Amino acid sequence: MHSRDEYREIITDAVCGRGSKYSQHTYTIHTANRPTTIGGCWVMNHSCEGVLIGETVEVRGRFDTNVWYSYNDNSETAVAKDTVSYVEQINLQGLDPNCSLDDLSVHVKVKQEPNCVDATIVDDHSEILVRVEIEWLVEVIGPTKVWVLTMTPSHKKDSFDVESSLLEESSL
Repeated sequence: MHSRDEYREIITDAVCGRGSKYSQHTYTIHTANRPTTIGGCWVMNHSCEGVLIGETVEVRGRFDTNVWYSYNDNSETAVAKDTVSYVEQINLQGLDPNCSLDDLSVHVKVKQEPNCVDATIVDDHSEILVRVEIEWLVEVIGPTKVWVLTMTPSHKKDSFDVESSLLEESSL
């Protein structure tokens, strides 16, 4: 058994909790014309940030959707643009109760950027439904305490002198 003075308390930043989520959502894009066919869809200018709420990270973000479509019986084309905002809840696995809640930081990594999976013209030809997928990884980082065992070397010295120790090794 070790006595209490053989342990040291170290305070360090550590990952206190992690989570990940894959999601697909459908958004409605309004067009200036009545679309006939869709030529393409893309997502760009994505940004997001995370906030810790209880044991969940709330990711708030936005991105621009662009849908290239034809109209007037496929004789003309246009691009419908819209900025989409979203809020996504990501549950944390194993949030360390010893982390100081006052100094936590949330890191959001987008594992898969928003990507248009499908774009469909709504039956009345006034809107386009865009299905977008995205995947996030989140980490909560904060100060926590760890206890480490300190041991006295078997060849106990009064003090440890790095230079003399290196000299002894190099002269061997």
